[in-house]
Amino acid sequence: MNLNLLTVRLTFFVLFFTLFQFSAEAQLRISAGGTIGGGYLKGNSPSIGSFTSSLFIETNTVLFEEVFPRLSLVFAKDLDALLPNTKKPYYPMAFGVTFKGITTQYFENKIFLEEGVGLLALNDQTFSDTKSWDYGIVISLNGGFDLRGFNLDGFMLGAGAEYGITFFNTLPQYSSIHVFIHYTY
Repeated sequence: MNLNLLTVRLTFFVLFFTLFQFSAEAQLRISAGGTIGGGYLKGNSPSIGSFTSSLFIETNTVLFEEVFPRLSLVFAKDLDALLPNTKKPYYPMAFGVTFKGITTQYFENKIFLEEGVGLLALNDQTFSDTKSWDYGIVISLNGGFDLRGFNLDGFMLGAGAEYGITFFNTLPQYSSIHVFIHYTY
């Protein structure tokens, strides 16, 4: 069996049982959100200014004590793609999937700080003839305001940063300074 196919199947198996385990003691909560911002993108090339975005889902299923799983889709593309009258034959980009453990500290007046660390699978398309999947790690730091009520339904708003680096093939990496919105239902 192909090693990449085996890796993908094993990853989905682990994610399925981690994200969708049910417990009789607590009600399962799902939350979703997204980020948008700017940063840089790099493969086997110099750094390129980029816009970044991501969509994520999270559950209150505890991986470890006070660490919650978050699955994200990330996207970074050359900033020139947004500018008018810029005509390039190709805009470098990267997209991928992250699986992070998230922990959150709360301060007074509903101010919070959350940290995340996890695994990254990134598709490098910094050149028109490059389309390779690379694997590595991702770290993130977000802070903001928790606008949720007593029953923990509602929004969290803030800003943060994320950095992803890979260790194989073309060694792509990205960074992001972003604003985010997170909704728990």
